[in-house]
Amino acid sequence: MSQHPTPPDGLPSGEASRPSPPSPPSPSSPHFAPLIQPDLAGLYSRRAARLRTLAEGHDQADYLRLAARVAEVQASLVPEAGGSGPPGAGAMLQQRHWGILLDRLIERLAPDVPAPVATHLAALRDLADAERLYMAQALNMGRFDAVPAAIAPFLWAMLSLQRASAVRAAPVPGSGPAEHASCPLCGSAPVASLILTGDRQGMRYLHCALCESAWHMVRAKCTNCGAAADLDYLSFDTADATVRAESCGVCHGYLKVISLERDPQAEAVADDLATLTLDHAVMEEGYQRTGFNPFALPA
Repeated sequence: MSQHPTPPDGLPSGEASRPSPPSPPSPSSPHFAPLIQPDLAGLYSRRAARLRTLAEGHDQADYLRLAARVAEVQASLVPEAGGSGPPGAGAMLQQRHWGILLDRLIERLAPDVPAPVATHLAALRDLADAERLYMAQALNMGRFDAVPAAIAPFLWAMLSLQRASAVRAAPVPGSGPAEHASCPLCGSAPVASLILTGDRQGMRYLHCALCESAWHMVRAKCTNCGAAADLDYLSFDTADATVRAESCGVCHGYLKVISLERDPQAEAVADDLATLTLDHAVMEEGYQRTGFNPFALPA
């Protein structure tokens, strides 16, 4: 694993040891937005395509293809998810519609998955509504150990779809100057941070693991504690790798940073999931991940 203390903005190492406090873009900039809410159907479709590309020759090809199929079904269910309900997860889960969407997911996935996965889907289908609700509420509260790992990603997929639809239907809240370690819309942790291209060239946004929104955070500071003095960028490749782990020597947390400048086809969930071996290496160095992937939920 390579260690690159130079921050992603390309500062020379001498400057990196004495970082200036990062400053956010001017709110008056025509291209700056504190929050971005990508079109859900398009996002899921791009994710599925990226997962299938990354699956080629990958050690975990079967799981990446399963995740791709889940994303494809999520895309197909966007019109049915609606967005008229309240955005709060507690109220949302009490609605019968969430269970109907979950049944649709199971029905559309079942013909395309390996037999062991089909068995888990059948078990999830046969659960009582109250038990499904309990598990979904546990996931929403971060009690991942309360839900069997084999069915948790499918529950999360529908929890995420309906929460993402709800926040897109609600008015976008005003955003103050503070930058958030967790999603300002739903409070969930990020999957990773993305360095964007196009009109937002070079800007960094954190991608929410639950509501699929993205919020701005300046580069060259820890996404967890905000420290800028002791950051390293770790990868298995060179300093120019598309996916790197930004690790903080202050809080000992890390989160991956994924550069669309280096690979315009990269996608937060897909590229993070395909590089879990990097997570294992970084954790062996003593760092703890400050976010999570919807297809690799914490134990």
